[in-house]
Amino acid sequence: MTKLNDHMYVEIVFPLSLEQAFTYTVPEELNDVVQIGQRVIASLGKRKQQGMIIAIKSEPPADFTGKLKSFENIMDPVPVFDAPLIRLLKWMSRYYFTPLGKVIQAAIPSDARLKKEVIIQVSPLLKGTDTFTQYLADKNVIKLSSLKRKFGGSGVLNRLSSLQRQGLLELENDFEFKRNHNKKYLVKPDLGRDSEIPTNARAQQKAFDILNDFPDGIQFDKLRNEYKIYMPVIKKLADRGLVTLQELEPDIDPLKDYHRPPPKEIQLNHEQEVAFGEIKRSLDEQIFVPYLLFGVAGSGKTEVYLNAADHALKQGRSVIVLVPEIALAPQIAYRFQSRFGDIVALWHSGLKGAERMWTWQQIQKDRFKIVVGARSAVLTPIRSLGLIIVDEEQENSYKQQDSEPRYHARDVALVRGREERAVVLLGTATPALETYYNLSTNRYKGLHLTKRWEKAKPPLVEVVDMGVEREESKDYTNPLSRKLAQAIQETLAADKQIILFQNRRGYAPVITCRDCNWTMSCPNDDLSLTYHKIGNKMSCHFCDYQAPPPQSCPECRSLELKFGGMGTQMVEEALEVQFPGVSVCRMDMDTTRGKGAHTKILGDFARGDYKILLGTQMIAKGLDFENVTLVGVINADSGLHFPDFRARERTFQLVYQVSGRSGRGEFPGRVVVQTWMQDDISIQCATRHDVKLFYNSELNDRDQLNYPPFSRMIAFGFQGRFREAVINLAEHAAQGLKGQKEVEILGPAPAMIEKSHMGYHWKLVLKSSKEQDPKGTSLRQAAQHILYNTKVRNVRVTVDVDPYQII
Repeated sequence: MTKLNDHMYVEIVFPLSLEQAFTYTVPEELNDVVQIGQRVIASLGKRKQQGMIIAIKSEPPADFTGKLKSFENIMDPVPVFDAPLIRLLKWMSRYYFTPLGKVIQAAIPSDARLKKEVIIQVSPLLKGTDTFTQYLADKNVIKLSSLKRKFGGSGVLNRLSSLQRQGLLELENDFEFKRNHNKKYLVKPDLGRDSEIPTNARAQQKAFDILNDFPDGIQFDKLRNEYKIYMPVIKKLADRGLVTLQELEPDIDPLKDYHRPPPKEIQLNHEQEVAFGEIKRSLDEQIFVPYLLFGVAGSGKTEVYLNAADHALKQGRSVIVLVPEIALAPQIAYRFQSRFGDIVALWHSGLKGAERMWTWQQIQKDRFKIVVGARSAVLTPIRSLGLIIVDEEQENSYKQQDSEPRYHARDVALVRGREERAVVLLGTATPALETYYNLSTNRYKGLHLTKRWEKAKPPLVEVVDMGVEREESKDYTNPLSRKLAQAIQETLAADKQIILFQNRRGYAPVITCRDCNWTMSCPNDDLSLTYHKIGNKMSCHFCDYQAPPPQSCPECRSLELKFGGMGTQMVEEALEVQFPGVSVCRMDMDTTRGKGAHTKILGDFARGDYKILLGTQMIAKGLDFENVTLVGVINADSGLHFPDFRARERTFQLVYQVSGRSGRGEFPGRVVVQTWMQDDISIQCATRHDVKLFYNSELNDRDQLNYPPFSRMIAFGFQGRFREAVINLAEHAAQGLKGQKEVEILGPAPAMIEKSHMGYHWKLVLKSSKEQDPKGTSLRQAAQHILYNTKVRNVRVTVDVDPYQII
């Protein structure tokens, strides 16, 4: 490293809403230690703040004439992130208009404490040439904090860094868990030593006598629960050298409740072989190539994933597998774990406390070579990345919408693949319209699977017009049509299983008065309250406000109250009435709040403990149960009423995907789709599996209206306690862009939920045609102008690049 006047300089970012990095000098004793990706402690104003090194320089900033501060201490002798991941995070900061410190903060689990230990693993090759190296050689494994206490902090890191470069020791980050009580210990007696316990320390003597019966050690939990021996006593014995405490790795297996069917020998068919051959060629060349694995539901995309991952591992490279829903993660992770063993990690927000922190730590230590997880898995610090798989790439759950950075995991995966020269494999039966367009314009390479795998045949799809059904049956309350009820009865008689899809939880989404049309709404938000029969409560699905259901109308005192619409609880009740004794499991946000709930429900269903799986969109895609031969869609067109330009696309994808859950084994499948809008092209194409017709029709409409993929969009949100201040700032932002020829301004207008418990919300959307603004330069300049000119205290401004919904 080149030095100038014996000084080195680093750029540090902090996890705050600060746009710039800050330059500090490196303390001279740390010159040989500093690396990009290390966390440090530095003074920022009057406070000491944790930050991260993002650049190392030999010269100070050209425009700086004063004296620069030094940072105070290094937290990580081993960098948290490597250089390619730092480059990715910098790209995210620029593209999504988010301070780099905030992006880095989002990539580090919240469970990581400020305090972190470093474990030193000493090589047998290290010979003691002085007191310091002899101490290391004698210890074999030691904590950095212990080493600093013995030899002082000054110079220790430099000496360790020098020994590390010589290959004489390894340094590992060892983050402390917030929940230290989750740690497990093995207590082992030293039977070769005479007891040195004072005669009045009866508790210690009792414990030591018991431990003599366990020469190979005993877990502390058992010692405490069965023998009433507690940790203070054990620590006293450890201080006397009579016992050793060995920390055990957490017993963490998120898949332990998942049903594990026997493994099958699988031979790729011709289409799968061709697809795998293309991917293998790109992996061998170690170049970034974006592929779209475009395969019908049940075509065996996962088998291609597994073979591609196997080839990447043989090259000594690692793999990230992204899934859109937590519910899908266990099934995909199990398939990979069955093939590759314990090098597979499961990563998603459902992992809590020690589980999440331990998993992230093991990824850093390079123990895991495959990470399977939801959106945030794309930011895990896995090394030597060779392959990124994005399963069901069209799903909007890949888009972070409620906090910074508002990134899309699919797009971030593509950029990470480019940075690390990795292959990126997008897989789906119903691609996002932008992905389909990129395929048609040769930005992505297409790999096609046109047939269901092995003996599986496409299911028979039947459409029920619910308008006609209501008139003929004269039953206006039953959520199950006669055709669907009969299909359920026949499937149960054949001892097969059923999946029913209803994309709304609760019992009824609205309660109204028949006499005056009063509707019970949330006092915090502009939303009607949903009735939950389980718990007998009215609930707001936005702010979680709850209230008892009314006995009468508060406006006119009428007792004529009625429920409107239907949720999963109402469908569950109808099933219990019409099919008594049949086991039904419901899977929605209400039943999956508990830890491991997704895995348990799906595992129970896979084992055959339930005949019917009823759920919301979390069951609509990716699940693979060979015994399921009937899928019922209770209300296929509910999403079409959503005032958004993606409504038809989402409806098509959802109906097509849930239909694909039927008949995936050797038994023929059947799908019954209930709809009030059977003539809509999204319903027609989804039930006929006519992908090409739908996408070409939708692309034509988007082109006419200049919506993505033919344009780019950036949405701004304005939120504050005072409505007038929010409106004024939104209008000021729009006014500042008047005269822009290449940027179209939509709004400002009230958000779909204008008033919430967080204040008032307004929206402003910028849009530019790719034909007139090919690189989006004018659009991004306009966005930057808004951000620069709307910095006020009483209104919060948020920015969403490539928004998935604009209302």
